[in-house]
Amino acid sequence: MSSKNPINEKNPRKRPLIEEDRPTTVMCTVVGIDHTDISYTVCSACEKTLPEPTHHNPSPVCRYCSFRNAFKPAGSKRLFRVLMSIATDTRALVVVMFDRAARVLFGCTADEFYEFAKIHPSAAMTASKVLDGEMLSVTLSKPKNGNAQHLRVASVVPLSAHFQPAIVSLREFYQARGPSQVCFLFFFFFLVFSVCFFFLKYIRHLLL
Repeated sequence: MSSKNPINEKNPRKRPLIEEDRPTTVMCTVVGIDHTDISYTVCSACEKTLPEPTHHNPSPVCRYCSFRNAFKPAGSKRLFRVLMSIATDTRALVVVMFDRAARVLFGCTADEFYEFAKIHPSAAMTASKVLDGEMLSVTLSKPKNGNAQHLRVASVVPLSAHFQPAIVSLREFYQARGPSQVCFLFFFFFLVFSVCFFFLKYIRHLLL
């Protein structure tokens, strides 16, 4: 095998980032975040994964918990599950960040972010841009599930003294955009109203 063979996760000569079954802390930079699916629905009691809400089933419930307490069935909530690309001083890799660690970077619960994204559909994409390039100290651990593909972020500490959670930046960003959007909508509806008014006036003139 050539010495110029690129090092990747399938290369048997590459030393694993975690050589023992214990957490390892590294410093890294956020390279990218998969913003297409950053949270999932679970039972609010046992945190078992539930189907995503749909038009026909807007509030999925856990059958097990509902069976145990039929008079007060458990509801649902959302938890973060974020795929994040990071770069250390030796390699780049994709890790998965679950709820406790993700709340440090996002600064809110997954439910709060989900509701925020309903109002601002591009919030997840904007959050990924906000966090891109952040310097972090992350503690990585091997996944408990043997079928899992990515190392798990057990904890995360932002290293920048100027770091602020993504939700704070998003609120500032969309608040700054707010007045211009309001003015645009006001102008649009005023224009539509004016056109309709003069059109009806013209029709009335023709009928008379």
